[in-house]
Amino acid sequence: KIQHSHIETLSLDDLFPNLQFSYTFATNTEFRNGIRNAMREDIFNTTPTYANLSEKAKRMLLLPDSSLQGSWRCKGGSWIGSETESKDDNTLRMRELTKVLKEYLGNEAPTGDVFMDTIGELCGSTPQTHWIDIVGVLDRRIPHSWHQDTGRSGPRGDSKTVLLGFPPKDNYNGLGVFSHVVKLEHEACATEDHPPQQPILYKQPIDEDYIIRPKFQVGNEIIMYRDIDVLHSAPDVAYRTSVMRFM
Repeated sequence: KIQHSHIETLSLDDLFPNLQFSYTFATNTEFRNGIRNAMREDIFNTTPTYANLSEKAKRMLLLPDSSLQGSWRCKGGSWIGSETESKDDNTLRMRELTKVLKEYLGNEAPTGDVFMDTIGELCGSTPQTHWIDIVGVLDRRIPHSWHQDTGRSGPRGDSKTVLLGFPPKDNYNGLGVFSHVVKLEHEACATEDHPPQQPILYKQPIDEDYIIRPKFQVGNEIIMYRDIDVLHSAPDVAYRTSVMRFM
């Protein structure tokens, strides 16, 4: 039986104190858009899969309403340019993100690489290092599709899914940014032969009483959970710029 908290919330201030990070993130659309666009651009430019695409395909993928994915790992990661990292400590992967963070938070701001790795490290001791920026169907009701992403929690049982929410407007306090969640009484683990990249779908209807709808607000920019502790689904109505998932 699961005894610990199924869902944890964190703030950007918890991770990067003394910068007014949570307040600036919640109240400044330009800052949020700057972070998101810079993260997308930096990951796009350093992900080998995207290296040989045509200019037209690149433009399409970088449109703000497209979902983009890659690896969050910077230090010790295998991204384009990482082979020079060990020789030169100044080799940053997340260059555009670093500029945005310094511009809005000052010289004490973390580099973009530290920002990514700090959030990524919340995923546990054996992370997949997968990152995706999810937009989804916005502003209209869609039926829930309850599932687990992997049904696994790593060899040490500490692997977590971490969601960083980007709200739809300044000073937002409400639903639609984060996934909806159902707490399980007992851990639900995938069978050994279940393909690791394939979600586990739960087909039965779920009573409204069991659905948890995490709110986005200042100080609740991040939620996290173990995939074996919960079922989750896109929100009833997605009301957000996007949500970034780190695994």
